[in-house]
Amino acid sequence: MFKILKINLKFIIIFIFICFLSKSSYAQKSELKIAALLPLSGKYADLGKRILNTIQITIFELDNLDIQIYPFDTKSSNLGAKEAFIKARQKNLNIFVGPITSDTLNSLVEIDGFQKSFFFTFSNKENKVPSNVINFGVNLSSEIEALEGFLKSRKDKIIFFGRDNYFSKIAFEKVKNNVKIKEKYLYKNFKEINSLSLKATNFSYRNKKHLNEIKRLKASGDESDANFAKELEKHDTREGVSFKRVFMPSFNYELIASISFFDFYDADYRSVQFITFNQWFNKKLLIEPSLENLIFPSINLESFKNLNTKYKKIYGHDIQNLEILAFDMIPLIASTWFNKKENYLQISDFQNFTFKGKTGSFKIIQNKANYNLNLYKIKKSKFVKLKKI
Repeated sequence: MFKILKINLKFIIIFIFICFLSKSSYAQKSELKIAALLPLSGKYADLGKRILNTIQITIFELDNLDIQIYPFDTKSSNLGAKEAFIKARQKNLNIFVGPITSDTLNSLVEIDGFQKSFFFTFSNKENKVPSNVINFGVNLSSEIEALEGFLKSRKDKIIFFGRDNYFSKIAFEKVKNNVKIKEKYLYKNFKEINSLSLKATNFSYRNKKHLNEIKRLKASGDESDANFAKELEKHDTREGVSFKRVFMPSFNYELIASISFFDFYDADYRSVQFITFNQWFNKKLLIEPSLENLIFPSINLESFKNLNTKYKKIYGHDIQNLEILAFDMIPLIASTWFNKKENYLQISDFQNFTFKGKTGSFKIIQNKANYNLNLYKIKKSKFVKLKKI
C-alpha cells in the first residue's frame, strides 16, 4: 500500500494552468484536437454559445500550445447530438467536451466509436457514469460536503421544500443523512408554490388564532387590551412557525418565489434560516429582500469575479453558470495531454489526483469532479464568504 501511495504522489499533477508551459518543451508532442459537442442552435443555444465563448478564451490563453477546437452543433436534441458525434468521429476526433446533460450523453452510448472516445461533460450526475466519461458539473456530493458542518451544527427543526422531480428526491436523500428533516413538501409546478408554502407555514391556523385573539381583546372592555389589539392588527400572525430552517433545492425564479411566499406568510429570514444549493452567484438573488441570509455552497467567489470580468470584457455580458467550468476543463485536458508520451487519454490519467484550477481545487474520483466548495451568505445585497464549520 505504501508503494502505491508513493507512486501516486510521484505523478500528482499540480495544475495552475498552462501559462507556465513552454512550447519548446512539447515540440515533439502531437496536436491536441478537441471536439466540442454543444447546443449551438435550438432551445439551449444560448448556453452552448456561452460555453464555446469560454473555450475560445481559454484556447487563446493557451496559444503557446498546439490545440484545435472543432465545434459540432447538437441542435439541443438527442438526435442532433448523435449526428454531431458521428460527424466528429468521421474526422477521427476522439476527445470530446460536452454534451451538456447525461441524457444526451446516454443517447450516444450505442453508436459505433463511443467506447473509443473520451468525454468531459458538463453533467453533475454521479451514478452509472460510463468508464470513458468524466462528469465535470458541480455535483451534489461536493455541495453536501461543503454544507455538512453547517447542517449538523444546529439541532433545531428543518423542513425540505422543493419541486417534485428526480433532482429533489436525490437531494432529499443526501440532506437527510446529515440532518433530521421534520417535513417534506414537493410542489408539482410553479403555481403550487403558493399553496404549498401556505400549508408548510401553517399560516391559516396561525392567522385564525391571531384574529380570534384580537376579537377577544376587543371584547374584554379593558383599555389596555384594546390598545394591544390595535398593535396586533398591524400583523397577520403573532405565533411563529414550528421550524427554524428550510432547505430549498431550487434555482432562479422558483427559489425567489418560494422564499418570498414564506416571507409573505410570516416566516422570514429574521426567524428562519433558508439554505439551498450552488446558485452561481446569480445577481437576481441580491434584488429580493426576503433572500437576506440565504446560505449556499459554491466555487471560489473571487475567482468567479476575475473570470467574469475577463469574459464580460470580451463578450459584453456576465457569465451565468456552466460555462465557467470550461476555464478549468480545457487546461486540465491540455495539461494531461502534453505531459504524456502517448497520443490518447484514459481515466487513470485523472483519477484521484487533486487539481488546482481557476475556479478552485477539485479532485477527479470515480469519473466525476468533486469540488472543494465554500459557503456563502447573502448579506446586504452582497455575497459574503462564510467560514466552514
